Amino acid sequence: MTQSNTTTVIRNVNFYYAKLDKPVSPFGTDIFDLQVRFPKERIQEMSAFGKVREVEDGNFAINITRKAMNAKKQKTPVRVVDGDKNPIKDLIGNGSTGNIIVYQYDWEVSGRTGRKTVLIAVQVTELIKYVPLESVEFDVIETQANDNTPVSADF
Repeated sequence: MTQSNTTTVIRNVNFYYAKLDKPVSPFGTDIFDLQVRFPKERIQEMSAFGKVREVEDGNFAINITRKAMNAKKQKTPVRVVDGDKNPIKDLIGNGSTGNIIVYQYDWEVSGRTGRKTVLIAVQVTELIKYVPLESVEFDVIETQANDNTPVSADF
């Protein structure tokens, strides 16, 4: 069953683990990634956009991605705006709320088929700014003088 290419606005979802400021490469290809969370009542609606899974807070989620570069090696950033459609430079923290625009198309490779969802834009209506936690660091350890005792060879 072939569907046409579609562009859709998905409204009123929560954002988690937003990697939209710079690409990440979890599988060798640079991508932008956003986890979208929603309540159980929206599972059927959201399953059209990705594989739905339950997350630790009792909600459900899908991840939507976008390649950071197209086939012509041109950068393809995700547009991120506020409620007035002004660009947002702040990092998006977990629990922020908003809307996303996605593009979907059918694909076929070596006899396998599927439908791909691509993240186009993010509109943040309630921003929780991402603030990195203090970095974890080692304590300073005072060194003790070496008494030149031979080290056992059987440890």
